[in-house]
Amino acid sequence: MIHMDKTRFRKAEEALRFYFRVRELLHSGRPRRLVPDDLPSAACFHAANAVDDYQCIGWCMRGLPETDLWLLSELYGPTSFGVHRRTLAQACDSGRIMFPRSEFRLRQLSEIHRRALVVVGNRLRGLGLVPGFRSSGAGGDRRTRSDQVRLHFGHASD
Repeated sequence: MIHMDKTRFRKAEEALRFYFRVRELLHSGRPRRLVPDDLPSAACFHAANAVDDYQCIGWCMRGLPETDLWLLSELYGPTSFGVHRRTLAQACDSGRIMFPRSEFRLRQLSEIHRRALVVVGNRLRGLGLVPGFRSSGAGGDRRTRSDQVRLHFGHASD
C-alpha cells in the first residue's frame, strides 16, 4: 500500500544525488558541468516515476546562478564505487581552475552551497518530493533566551 503523505526523498541532498546520477546515465560522455540551458523550462507539478523525479529536481534548480549549479554538480555528482565523495575543499580547488576570476575561498563556497540547498530544498518541499518543515511542538513558542530575559525585565518595570 502506498502512503499519499510519503515523500520520494528524505532530504534535498538525496534528491540532488539522484538527479546527478540519472543525468550521468542519460548523458554519458558529457562533461559533468551543469549549465542553466540543461535544466527543464517547463514547470513540474507531479512526479509519478523516476523520469518525472529527474525533471522535477532539474526544474527546482532553474534560476540558480551558473556557479551554484557547478558547485552542486561538483558536490553531488556521481563518483565511482570506492571513491569518496568530493569535499568542499576539493570543490574549492576545482573552482579556482574552472572560474579563475572568482578566486573562491572555502567560506564563500560554503555560503553558496547553503544558499543553493535552501532554494532547491524549498522548491522540492513545494512539489512534495521532500518532507516539509517540522513543527516546533505543541506551544510553537520559539523565543530565545534573550527574548525571555527582555520579557521578564519588561514586566518587572511596569
